[in-house]
Amino acid sequence: MVLPRAFSLLRLLAEEPSGLNLSAIAAHLDAPKSSLSATLKALTEQGFLIRTGSLYTLGPESYALASTILAGRSIRQIARPHLEQAVEASGETVLLAVLDADQRHFTYIDLVESPKSVRYSVAVGTRRPLYATSCGRLFLAYQSDAWRQKYFSDVDMKPVTEKTVTGVAALEDLLAKIQDEGLSVTLGDFSPDVAGFSSPIFNSEGEMIAALAVAMPVSRGIQQQDKFRETAIQSAQSLSRTFGYKEKPETG
Repeated sequence: MVLPRAFSLLRLLAEEPSGLNLSAIAAHLDAPKSSLSATLKALTEQGFLIRTGSLYTLGPESYALASTILAGRSIRQIARPHLEQAVEASGETVLLAVLDADQRHFTYIDLVESPKSVRYSVAVGTRRPLYATSCGRLFLAYQSDAWRQKYFSDVDMKPVTEKTVTGVAALEDLLAKIQDEGLSVTLGDFSPDVAGFSSPIFNSEGEMIAALAVAMPVSRGIQQQDKFRETAIQSAQSLSRTFGYKEKPETG
């Protein structure tokens, strides 16, 4: 029980940057103070925790370990288990996308295909425009107003299908809704027979670093929208937490 408890303790303190005392830690972990004291002492001696008065916070060794782990793995490697879990939950193809250097397109850097015979399929490395796609609109939504205005002035937003939104005002309304919901949905906007449900992935600084998309034939997307919405949002939120993102509490 010592190792699992140590991991639980580190995760707890990672979520409480101001620190907790022994009593609060014991209450959160539902563990006796006597055994926790020994764990806290050992982690403090090794530099994984710092004790200031009665409060314990994460120490330099915890941050060094986290940095080493993340530095040795790419976004793609870290995200892969989450993509696989999302496929199990949805039954559909799940993709990981990042913004291109030109800031006019995004690229799929990984995917796990649906096991169904009729499924959405695309090659890793495929690029797509931002304005007409579910992932692309996410990247637009989480940029500054000035960034978006420059994009709108530089890019010729031609219709790709009859459902493609190309007007700046209409697209701005869509982007505001995406920010509000944390979800971007397309039903035939880029390809007439494809639906996409995408949600943003954030890092510890609150920056959007990637998008997770669940994609399928448009008929299934229309029929099971609630399921795919939930899968995209929950999967992206789980991955964001892995990157150290902490959601801000809602204010009433």
